[in-house]
Amino acid sequence: PEFWDNYNTLCAKDDSFRVFPLSNWTEIDIWRYIQQENIPVVPLYFSKERPVIKEDNKIIMIDDERLPVDDKKVEKLNVRFRTLGCYPLTQAIESNASTVSEIIQEISEDKQSERHGRLIDHDEDSGLEQKKKEGYF
Repeated sequence: PEFWDNYNTLCAKDDSFRVFPLSNWTEIDIWRYIQQENIPVVPLYFSKERPVIKEDNKIIMIDDERLPVDDKKVEKLNVRFRTLGCYPLTQAIESNASTVSEIIQEISEDKQSERHGRLIDHDEDSGLEQKKKEGYF
């Protein structure tokens, strides 16, 4: 995509430009690039049977003692993560996608953003796009 319509060419002496070349890439663009270049990926992005709890329609992996389970029901589900953030603020999704090709297929059929799984992002589905327009990053 062309970024010239977003580019401010006025730069005073001692000013600098911040450039984010990947900010216009979609999640599927990233995964296609990973596939093309055969880039190693963190295993949490791939489906695997993991211990989880379900809370308020969210799936949280039980990783260690940082998340008290108390009387919550722990179950094992095939899950993966579309986005990784601070634990336990990132929810898992039920999935059987265990290869890059399967992930590409899965997300091409999904209508939600990868950030949908960030429990700290409580704004509308296009919230990150709105933050970009407002200069958040």
